[in-house]
Parts: sequence; structure tokens; C-alpha cells
Amino acid sequence: MPSPSQGRNPWARRCAALALALLVPLSATACRSASEPSAAPERLSRSDAQASLASHPVETRTRIRRVHGRLPDPRRKAVRTQVGAVVDRWWDAAYLGGTYPRSSFPSAFPGFTDAAEQRARADKALLTNQTRAPHVDAVTPRRRTVSLDILATRGRARSVTAHVLLRFDSTGERPATTTVRGRLFLTHKRGAWRIFGYDLAKGSTR
Repeated sequence: MPSPSQGRNPWARRCAALALALLVPLSATACRSASEPSAAPERLSRSDAQASLASHPVETRTRIRRVHGRLPDPRRKAVRTQVGAVVDRWWDAAYLGGTYPRSSFPSAFPGFTDAAEQRARADKALLTNQTRAPHVDAVTPRRRTVSLDILATRGRARSVTAHVLLRFDSTGERPATTTVRGRLFLTHKRGAWRIFGYDLAKGSTR
């Protein structure tokens, strides 16, 4: 089977996915834009949108879906908290944080392994808000959920598949609702959970 980094066209590069050994068997998945019906968001000034976000914060809902192997409850809770924080840092760096409008996302991949970050930089159109950012005044998160499948051996979590869903509204020249969904694959490395692969799709609707 050819290496994922060989012979890809630009669209295929956006469908990067790595198998998480022994955790969840992965089948070939077509990466396609989400196209969910949504009412066009009301155009707000940047100050109004920021005030709305501040007064109605959307917290990330993180839950454990399955555990493969034995893992004590305290360690399950620790994994849920730590992995949720990794996903949140990426979302904030890549989509929700910073000042808009903007044209670059130089530090968009906190918590990624070096190899995964290198691949992700080639996929910035998918893994960040870079394509819409120059035309956006502000972003407001609407939904943030993370569901975890954990692989454990000898009472410790070894790897995690995080099923993620982020939805946010953009205001400005091109208002839209954007949805990012799919899977992140994480391993415990150098004392922390780090993202080593992804299988994601992103789409926007007016």
C-alpha cells in the first residue's frame, strides 16, 4: 500500500488519517465538506459579537465513549480532562482565538507531535480558519464536543481516539457557520497527550 505522503493530490492531502493500532479499526474515509442546513447568522459588529461570546460562553463537553482494557476511574477522569484540554488548545489557536480579520496562523497546532504538525501545516486550509480569516470580523463558538475511545493496558491509558465536533459562527464580510468534525489520534508522549494524526472534514454554510 503506498505511503500516505506519496502520490497525493491537494484534495487527498486534506484527508490525512492514521490508523490507531488496536484501538478502532479504520476504514478508508472520503474527506468531504460538511453541508448542514443553517440559517444565515445575523451580521454583528465585532464588539457586539465579542460581548455575546463573553456573556454566553460555550464550554467544551468531553465524555468517555469506550474504554478498551482496564482503567481505574481516577485515571479515566484524568485522561478526559487532559485530552479535552489538548483539543481546546488546538481549537482556540486554529479557529476561535486571536484577533480578526487576520491572514496567518503561525502557532496553530499546540499539542501536535513534530511529524503531525509538519503535515498539518500543509493542511492549514482544513485545520485552521485561514481561508476565511481575512474576511471575518469575529468568531463565536456554538458547539464544542469531544468523545473519547481509550486504549488501556496494565491500568494505564496508552492511546486515544477523540471524536470531535466544533461549530462556530463568523461575522464580517463573509458571514457563515463553520463545522469541523472527525477524529484526532493521540498518544502519551514525553509526559503529555499529543496529537499524532487526524481524519477531519470542514464545511461552511451561509
